[in-house]
Amino acid sequence: MPISGVTSSVNNSFFGCVSGSNLSEETKRKLRQLGVEPSTVTSEMQAQTLITKLEQKLEQVYKTANSNNAQQATSSESEMIAKAKSLANQVGVSVSSSESLSDIFSKISKKLESMTKGGDNLKEVEGYKSELSSLEDEYSTIQQSQNSMYSAMNYTANMNKYMLGLN
Repeated sequence: MPISGVTSSVNNSFFGCVSGSNLSEETKRKLRQLGVEPSTVTSEMQAQTLITKLEQKLEQVYKTANSNNAQQATSSESEMIAKAKSLANQVGVSVSSSESLSDIFSKISKKLESMTKGGDNLKEVEGYKSELSSLEDEYSTIQQSQNSMYSAMNYTANMNKYMLGLN
């Protein structure tokens, strides 16, 4: 191999190793946070473009995920309200449209206690109690999911602030 070929090879290798060195420390830090090795980027402009695209993509993914979770939680809660109202109707409790699930559960529970003390059909009352317990457990699970979703949204907001340097 002629010397010029070795020199060319060494220069190309050297340039490849040093290409990320012309980036600012802030840009290198952002690239690393986004999972990109700074040495793969050749200029500050290319790095900034890449950072912008990746941040937009991440934001889009977070928005889609959070939107889907919010819709799912809302529909689940609506279903729970419908089931609770149906049970209240079966038990003979009147419920207004503005009452919360906790209020509905409380009314149903009180009615079931009075039915038990009144000596009504105990098998039927036990069935209602079982259904109420099941609804309360399901509601608790939905609330935990909502709390997780809100925590994820809060985390996303904090990460966005951090990425934009607003902290």
